[in-house]
Amino acid sequence: MMSKFATPVAFFAGLAVGGATAWYCAKEKYAHIAEQEIASVKEAYARREQEQPAETPATTLTPGRPPEKPSIVDYAQKVQEAGYTDYSRTVEPKPGPKPGELPYVISPDEFGEIEEYTKVSLTHFADGVLADECGEVVDNVEEIVGDALEHIGEYEEDCVHVRNDARRCDYEILEDLREFSEFQETLPPNH
Repeated sequence: MMSKFATPVAFFAGLAVGGATAWYCAKEKYAHIAEQEIASVKEAYARREQEQPAETPATTLTPGRPPEKPSIVDYAQKVQEAGYTDYSRTVEPKPGPKPGELPYVISPDEFGEIEEYTKVSLTHFADGVLADECGEVVDNVEEIVGDALEHIGEYEEDCVHVRNDARRCDYEILEDLREFSEFQETLPPNH
């Protein structure tokens, strides 16, 4: 009975001794390889430090103090000397109106949604005249409503809404099939 018990014990004892021997040998081998790698890196840094030009000071670290940085002026000069191109200055800006200066078409839902903006109703007559409710003709159509007359009917038939941020106004332009002279006949005589 002893032989049946001794065989597995001997097997596991041999396995443990063999595993420990393999672990020790592997540990020694990789420790030696690591030492060689560390030595080669130290040697490479030593060569690099000797080859470094004298005018470039090596950054020294003092415990408790951050490394010294070059001034921004020195850095900018170094970048300029390296051939920096300021691409933001290579293209001339296009002349034209600034954002918010040109009137633009808005949806009917947007009309009057800004409380600080004045709501104005204008009428575009068949003969091309643009006038307000009192019959006052709008002379500077482009400045007031931009190209809005070209957009009549896009949202609603015979109507377009325009926002002019420069004047802080929302305009509703209704199309009228009459000519302006016919409209003037309907105005009170004092007008």
